[in-house]
Amino acid sequence: MFENSTDDLILEKLLVLYTLNNIKKDINSTQLTQIILETEVMDYFTLQTLVPKIIEANFITTYNKYNTDLYAITRSGMEVLIYFQNRIPDIFKKKIDAYLIENEEELYSEHLKKQANYIVQSDTTCIVTLLAIKGKNDMMSINLNVDNEEIAKSICNSWTNELSDKYEEILSILQK
Repeated sequence: MFENSTDDLILEKLLVLYTLNNIKKDINSTQLTQIILETEVMDYFTLQTLVPKIIEANFITTYNKYNTDLYAITRSGMEVLIYFQNRIPDIFKKKIDAYLIENEEELYSEHLKKQANYIVQSDTTCIVTLLAIKGKNDMMSINLNVDNEEIAKSICNSWTNELSDKYEEILSILQK
């Protein structure tokens, strides 16, 4: 995208700060990468090289929440962004802003969405499919063969009514 001149590196760092400043919640590395790549304001390798440098300069910080490392802009990062924001071309700002608006639900979804359905396989068996979805990601997908439609309905109802508990229980069992 850019040649590695000093001005380009400054712009690229400012784009990361601008992105982090304009999101509603702190995001993880995957989300930041997704925003930057899908807006085409910078390439993957440049981003991966810049983020540690921006962290080292204390313009962004990382912290762990729910076993996920998140990025947040720091006070110093805000000050730099405010001072140098005029160096970011409007076209890049518009791309990032439009992306954040269009993909808001996917980016900020912290809640697991639940889906459950079943298919009658034969007179005596059903296949039950249970999904836990966060944003666009399938967090868990389970397919079960059960003996009858009554059991299939019961499992589907239990999954959709008590997903967070079931999801956590299953994760706990699998981690033992």
